Amino acid sequence: MKRVWISAIIFIILLTVCIWGETTTKNASSTMIETITSAKLAAVDGNNELAYRLSKKAVSDWKNYHKILCTYMPHSQLEAIDQTLSGMPMLCYYGTCDQFTSECEKSITQLNYLNESQQLSIANIF
Repeated sequence: MKRVWISAIIFIILLTVCIWGETTTKNASSTMIETITSAKLAAVDGNNELAYRLSKKAVSDWKNYHKILCTYMPHSQLEAIDQTLSGMPMLCYYGTCDQFTSECEKSITQLNYLNESQQLSIANIF
């Protein structure tokens, strides 16, 4: 009977960790997408200073989220987002609006994919 209880406890712990991971990923990606979208809109409106500050904020926020996300996600996905985000502030600083907005869209797509890959669904389980 002890084995059944231990198995049930392990199952509950694993389920809790999975739900926590999904919630953390969803919150991180939605916050990042909101910041990047704001930066992109500011750049399109010609407010490069605000776009630069928001892109720096996105990089800073990502570094904080990366510390948590790397504990349960593949590092290759996170590294691709790192690389995309790291170039955004300089693209904005030097006034290359087209490239900046393109990188914003690329990072938003990567974050959406990251979020989808962590959802509890049959497709992700099998």
